Amino acid sequence: MSSITAVNPTTAILIKNKFKLTAISLCFASCLPTVGFADSDKSNETLYTLSNDAGQNEVLAFQRFTNGHMEAAGHFATGGVGTGHGLGNQGALALSDNKRYLFAVNAGSNDVSVFRVKDDELILVDRAADKGLTPVSVTVSHNRVYVVNAGDDSIFGFEFNPETGKLKPLPKSYRKLSAEGTSPAQISFDRDADALVVTEKATNKITTFSLNKEGLPLERHVIDSAGTTPFGFSFGKHGQFFVAEAQGGAVNGATVSSYQLLEDGTAQLIDGAIAAGQTAACWLITTPNGRMAFTADTPASAISSFAIDRTGHVALLNSKAAQETRPTDLAVASDGSVLYTLSGGEHHIGVYKIQKGGTLQQLENLDALPIGVTGLIVR
Repeated sequence: MSSITAVNPTTAILIKNKFKLTAISLCFASCLPTVGFADSDKSNETLYTLSNDAGQNEVLAFQRFTNGHMEAAGHFATGGVGTGHGLGNQGALALSDNKRYLFAVNAGSNDVSVFRVKDDELILVDRAADKGLTPVSVTVSHNRVYVVNAGDDSIFGFEFNPETGKLKPLPKSYRKLSAEGTSPAQISFDRDADALVVTEKATNKITTFSLNKEGLPLERHVIDSAGTTPFGFSFGKHGQFFVAEAQGGAVNGATVSSYQLLEDGTAQLIDGAIAAGQTAACWLITTPNGRMAFTADTPASAISSFAIDRTGHVALLNSKAAQETRPTDLAVASDGSVLYTLSGGEHHIGVYKIQKGGTLQQLENLDALPIGVTGLIVR
């Protein structure tokens, strides 16, 4: 299956409008300003989310100032389309190892877009067709890219050229998940890039694939999730990964479990299911040092925090580390000092300082995001 050439480097799409946000606008294409500030005032981090718009999908960029203040920094068309509504996912965006390329799923047009990151802009360099249907999550490691597809319960891989940013489909990389109607939430490489992990919300399974040296799936391994409705997850240290479990939305039933990824590509339970004290924890992120995790709970409007020890065991720190209205994704600053929250329902991004003991101090709220926004990642 050949790549869809959206642009070439000399005619790459650069979109950076210069008009003010309006309170009533729901179309991000008409409400993102270009930001002006002194270099000494801004942090080194940019935050990205995905509009998932059914007419024109866009990556939305935000710059964080050193005082925690956030400003919109541009919006960049993917060349594809989204669905216009929530995808029930984590990982709609991914960065290459060197953070020079950004990858985005186009769930409505069944393809993946690649941007080169240049200063404060994103340059669209490729758009590649997915063999599966409705990609909802993407993962990148070295020169390999994989997506998980909610439309046909599959994974599919690409070879990535770090010089040009182009994607080439990996032959024989298309694999099915554990069953039909799995409702996958996320896909991720492990830190060594020799295995893939997928959470399946509807089947209450965690599926892993061991990979060969060419990055192709060798064997599929399926285990029961320790808690029901496994959703978002994040890798920590030592081959461990941590999964948020919505427990079917049972009141105060949400849990978190930890697993060890073994050398043969199978996953083994370490700890679970640890009660979060909330109703439906769906999204989970770990801090860069691997010592803490946060979950986002939409119906409870809460962010919960957990401590992680060296062996991967999990302990609840604070069931409501912050009150955040209907959160739908999370990201952590590269230095581990700030937690970002995405609220798809309330259409805003929250900025919180991470404090000792897992509590959070709110710094900022940025409003006026579009309906259906999905994914959150920091560069």
